[in-house]
Amino acid sequence: MQINRVYEKLRIFTCGIRHESNTFSTLPTSEANFSIVRGADVLKDQEWVKVAEKEGIELIPSLHAYAWPGGVVERSIFEKYKNEILEDLKKAGNLDGIYLDMHGALHVEGYDDAQATFIKEIRDIVGDRVMISGSFDLHGNLSPDFVKSINILTGYRTAPHRDGAETKARAISMLIESLKKGLKPHIETVIIPILIPGEKGITEVEPLHSIYAQIPEIAKKHGLMDASIFVGYAWADLPRSAMRVFVVANDAKYAESAKAEAQSLAQQIWDKRADMKLDVPSGSIDDMIALANKSEKKTVFISDSGDNTTAGAPGDNPQVLAALLKNKTKNVLFAGIVDADFLAQCVALGVGKEIKSTIGGKVDKTFGFALPVKGKIEFLSPDSIMQTDRGAAVLNVEGVKLVVMKTRRSFVTKVDFEEVKLNPLDYKIVVVKLGYLYPELRDLAPEHLMALTSGFCNLEMTSLPFKNVDLKSYPLDISREWNAQ
Repeated sequence: MQINRVYEKLRIFTCGIRHESNTFSTLPTSEANFSIVRGADVLKDQEWVKVAEKEGIELIPSLHAYAWPGGVVERSIFEKYKNEILEDLKKAGNLDGIYLDMHGALHVEGYDDAQATFIKEIRDIVGDRVMISGSFDLHGNLSPDFVKSINILTGYRTAPHRDGAETKARAISMLIESLKKGLKPHIETVIIPILIPGEKGITEVEPLHSIYAQIPEIAKKHGLMDASIFVGYAWADLPRSAMRVFVVANDAKYAESAKAEAQSLAQQIWDKRADMKLDVPSGSIDDMIALANKSEKKTVFISDSGDNTTAGAPGDNPQVLAALLKNKTKNVLFAGIVDADFLAQCVALGVGKEIKSTIGGKVDKTFGFALPVKGKIEFLSPDSIMQTDRGAAVLNVEGVKLVVMKTRRSFVTKVDFEEVKLNPLDYKIVVVKLGYLYPELRDLAPEHLMALTSGFCNLEMTSLPFKNVDLKSYPLDISREWNAQ
């Protein structure tokens, strides 16, 4: 592909394999977990596509794959998707650029660094002339081997995430600008030896709020294009798991300026490492139940953080449900628990019937267990939905309104509750299998508490059996000395 351009429009190839892979989880991510978009469907209703079209760019879309966070991705499906993308790339003809729609925390069985392998194989096909830009979740872990093959990268600037579409648009805008102006972007990186869960990396509160707020001004400085702070993904026991700062310069001649800005941001983060804490009250589930009951707020959300399905946990640990029943807690909505077998029993019995069975502990056998329950079935998804992954039942179990789901998903928007005919604000306590609340719930919740439950997304980093990360990272080694210079 090292040929001169003889065509009118700039041509950009697009692809991506997006996944956040929890290496502690015993639930592998398979083909059934992925949603796939190809060809013209990739270009529908996307802000980044509108940016490209406005600039007169010809887009050549290949496969874009996405799976909800989970365990390590099965090798066969990664290779299937990768090979499809590479074959499309070989057939794409003359290209000026490539846009990668990624998460950044992908891990695949049998690979040390599947992301680095993926981009290297892309480079082997297109050579050095074609410019590659990528957009990433700020919870990505991008290794040096990956970064050396990409020209431009940018990450989300909000956690909870509110700027996904904006970030993708920025990635392709910078790519187009670089191609039209003949820029040769250069990336400076500082790796910070910190391992924190996303719940301690909230950008809406201090200390990160003020640090992230500096990014737009840095990106406007002479010779610079963009800056990103990656909180990283801590539930991946891999050498590349850490916080990072990336600064993209227009050209290598501005490398020193980019490096200085990256070091400044990194040092600020390191100096404030002990201040990156949970932004809501936290404690044992029993303590959080008691605190919620004492609250003057009409509704209190409690996160079952250890079994956080948005960070890769299986979602079938009934420990919080057991605590609610033990404490005889009433006026509670538990949304929800994954148990396809229990749901099938509910379907067989029908609405209005009572069920006596065990729930949970079918996937997470490390922290989970089978909990005996007896309840009345109050709702079943319509047949048209029950046949899909969104099938669900609602039961009344000793005063707890329990949602049972067919497959792993999370209640992160009002629509998720409306699908099962529930309004979370009708209840005193709402339990969700999340860490921090996603933006819509965060804005909706009158009060939020964090239950420090056990599970594959345990928020206490020092309790996790790390072997492959930098074991001198903070807080695994609180005596660690480090300087960004």
